[in-house]
Amino acid sequence: MSRFDIVIFGASGYTGKFVVRELAKISNREKITWAIAGRSKQKLDQVIDSLSTELGIDLSQIERIIVDINDEQTVTLMCQRTRLLINCVGPYRFYGEQVVQKCVENKTHHLDVSGEPEYLERMQLKFHEKAEENKVFVVGSCGFDSVPADIGILFTQQNFKNELNSVESYLTFDFGDKPASFNYATWESAVYGFASSKHLGEIRRQLFKTRLPKPKFKLPPRTNKLGYFYDNDLQKYCMDFMGSDKSVVQRTQYFNHDVLNQKPIQYRPYFTIGSALYTLVTILWGLSFSFLANYKFGRSLLLKFYRFFSFGMASKKETSIDQVVKEKKYFVQTNFIQMEGISFKMLFKGIGFKQEDSECQQQPDQVIITEMSGKEPGYVSTSKIVLNCAIVLLSESDKIKINGGVLTPGAAFRNTSLIDRLKSDTAANRPNTWLTDYTQCRT
Repeated sequence: MSRFDIVIFGASGYTGKFVVRELAKISNREKITWAIAGRSKQKLDQVIDSLSTELGIDLSQIERIIVDINDEQTVTLMCQRTRLLINCVGPYRFYGEQVVQKCVENKTHHLDVSGEPEYLERMQLKFHEKAEENKVFVVGSCGFDSVPADIGILFTQQNFKNELNSVESYLTFDFGDKPASFNYATWESAVYGFASSKHLGEIRRQLFKTRLPKPKFKLPPRTNKLGYFYDNDLQKYCMDFMGSDKSVVQRTQYFNHDVLNQKPIQYRPYFTIGSALYTLVTILWGLSFSFLANYKFGRSLLLKFYRFFSFGMASKKETSIDQVVKEKKYFVQTNFIQMEGISFKMLFKGIGFKQEDSECQQQPDQVIITEMSGKEPGYVSTSKIVLNCAIVLLSESDKIKINGGVLTPGAAFRNTSLIDRLKSDTAANRPNTWLTDYTQCRT
């Protein structure tokens, strides 16, 4: 039996539907054979029927693979049916490992959109050697977490003339006239991801047996004791970004140092806030969230009263199939339209040396500014990013420096066409490109 190029697992979930929608639009152009997988045939059928109507494409022949995450045999059979699996089933801390294991055993490439550092690093610790032996690539965080940060630093490095010492990133969200919102599954992953971060120390001691060399010119944190600062250039308050970006970028720097013999780049991610009031609210919220997430009882409160603790942003609400019939709307399209006008921008400030200095005797004296932007990050941009990663991995795996393994996006895709594909993809869909092709150097 021939293998599909791509199977999307969790296709009836919130994120999965966006990925299926995007793949349905591009599969003929990219000459991709594909199928969808999940535990409910009825829900998979609803996704296909809705998209067929919305997009005007006959998708009735797309195969539906029934998989129960707790049934090892069905997971194995799914992995045997495809060259590459896109896993959209989270929280990955609970449901990810068994899928990665079966992919590695059955020589199937695996991509996910996880933003959970403990899961990502644990997968590298447990499966890297076996994946490399089987010539399988397992690449996590292939969505908004954390391709913009990881590939953005690569882009910045490529456009800097000499040696780059450090990079700061500044993430800004623009919700337009819409309230900020995200799906409950994203909230759940954040709660458990934060809770599991206490295990990272032990994982890292086993994963990174040698430390990266200490930089001669260390990049200091900009935040004060309260965890924020005001940037005069941006004219915004800024705080540390607590997502998976720093963890993912650090793993890429280990790969660059250990495999490519490159000097690692220091990195500090920040996000921007528009006012002092919102900064204060964010500080207080962050303290309460981190305290509660560290305890079982606290986690149960965060998950039970998610609307309260997320200020109404997290929601389980989703357009149901009954609403689709009644209102003559398509539930995938409806959720997509709700996110129109939402965007993100990430500015990178790289600091390095104006002249080549192998001994780094002089202080870094030149700055490079690069910028990337995109549509709604959590689902719309994520679906585009992960599919571009999948297509590149299927067609350009020979450009990766090792034959297989558990890698970051920056390690896996540094010599591929991913940056060009992302720029081309989004330039065709809106005025501002996803990854802006310009640099400004200032002394």
